[in-house]
Amino acid sequence: MPTCELCATSFSVSPQEKAVCDAKGFVTQPLCFVCRQKQRMAFRNGRKLYRRKCDFTGTEIISNYAPGPKGASLRAKPQPVYCSEAWYGDGWDALSYGRPFDFSRPFFEQFHELVSAVPRLALTNIRPENSDFCNMCEGNKNSYMVFGGDFNEDVLYGELCMRNRNAVDCDFSNDNEQCYETGSSFNCYGCRFTFDSKNCTGCAFISDCIGCHDCILCTNLAQKSFCIQNEQLTKEEYEKCKKDLLNGTWSRQENNWREFLTLLGKRIVKYAHILNAENCTGDYIHNSKNCRHCFDVWDCEEVTDTVLAVKGKNIVNSGFVGHQMELCYNIQTGIATYDSACCFSVFDSQNVDYCDWILNSQHCFGCASLNKKRHCILNTQYSETDYRDLRGKIIEHMKRTGEWGEFFPRTSSSFGYNESTANDYFPMQREQAVAEGFSWNDVPEEVSSVQKIIPAGKLPDAIGDVPDDILNWAIRCSVSDRPFRIVKQELDFYRAHRIPVPHEHPDERYRRRFSLKNPKKLWSRQCQKCGKAVETTYAPERTEKVYCDKCYLSEVY
Repeated sequence: MPTCELCATSFSVSPQEKAVCDAKGFVTQPLCFVCRQKQRMAFRNGRKLYRRKCDFTGTEIISNYAPGPKGASLRAKPQPVYCSEAWYGDGWDALSYGRPFDFSRPFFEQFHELVSAVPRLALTNIRPENSDFCNMCEGNKNSYMVFGGDFNEDVLYGELCMRNRNAVDCDFSNDNEQCYETGSSFNCYGCRFTFDSKNCTGCAFISDCIGCHDCILCTNLAQKSFCIQNEQLTKEEYEKCKKDLLNGTWSRQENNWREFLTLLGKRIVKYAHILNAENCTGDYIHNSKNCRHCFDVWDCEEVTDTVLAVKGKNIVNSGFVGHQMELCYNIQTGIATYDSACCFSVFDSQNVDYCDWILNSQHCFGCASLNKKRHCILNTQYSETDYRDLRGKIIEHMKRTGEWGEFFPRTSSSFGYNESTANDYFPMQREQAVAEGFSWNDVPEEVSSVQKIIPAGKLPDAIGDVPDDILNWAIRCSVSDRPFRIVKQELDFYRAHRIPVPHEHPDERYRRRFSLKNPKKLWSRQCQKCGKAVETTYAPERTEKVYCDKCYLSEVY
């Protein structure tokens, strides 16, 4: 069993990966699952946004690339960034940055020079309507700070959420309406602090509930109503208790949260959130087949060692891929791409390897920021015959240099580790990140046009006491001391639903919700009722009762 060269953890190579590596002549990466995911995710900045100038038009834009000559790392990359209109327009040509391949130098060194020179797209925000502050999104309307979420309307602060309406702080959740603070919940209405639940209405501080309405501080309920702490009440008793528990004050809400966390530690849990899946291991896997060691996967088949995939097939060692991805290896972020390997951000393409930001292209190798191109190497156009001949020679060169099969070096990312998705899933302090070869970005957060900055502890406790003037304040986060602002649409939502103004920066609220999702790691355990062996993301020292699928269903539902 090999040992990870970075963290010294022993790991195994899946048969699926071995087959891909044998077919393509790749050398298996000497990194464990976690270290591979960190390296790939460090190339994705989904949540950090900056104001900066478009390097083509000179106008002010929103981008996930930090402003200034240092870009987003300590390595000082003066990388040009274009707004969407300029990047997709005819005023520049990505092939003008092309260069010949130098066989006296490593591939990654030459590729990094190309990527640093070619203009980047400021944001991936397709067909937004009044939703400029969104990234990795499509079709959002009147939404703000939504990342990786599509077709939402009136949604603020969402991560990987789809088709929600009038919601705030909504992550990994779809088809909800009038909801606040939701995680991995679906088809809920008028709920707040709702996790791993579906088809619920008017509930608060619930987890693992199905088809419930008017329940507070409950877990493991199905088709129940008027329950508090899993105790059945009359409607009159419930309404009386609800008036106190959901009184619109921050102090009461925080007390409810602490009580909710205690309930979570005592509940019965199924070994994994796997539904309608055959021969699958991991967590949060739905409607899939033969997906091994996968996390957050829907409608997939033959996927291995992957974090977040949707409607993909034959994918190995990748992350954040979906919708008709097939025959892909070592990909970070992609849609509708076929037979490709070792890429970051590839969309609607096929037969592309070692590329960065490729759209609607075919047969490209070592290219960056191309759209509707084919038979290109290092952004240089070749005939089909010359392309295949040169590609083969470069692959042999990369095998000699030990680069063939490796993902891009950590230092080649346009983002600091603290900006990247990697830090959400595998958080590290600066010293550790730099020691592992990642860069770090110290660009300060801007809070402009404020009358004053107020500590969170000085905020009015009740939402009814919050003045309109709060829209001109910056609030100093009670956790990290970072200032943040409340926007009008957000304040209107809090008042309409009698929800107190938050004391935490949106990023801290996201981290708190995200912490309720288990780590991307499997432990071999036994069902605590029948003794059946299971692979679970619940560590042995945790306090929940872990049951197999059969025992969980019989006990809870």
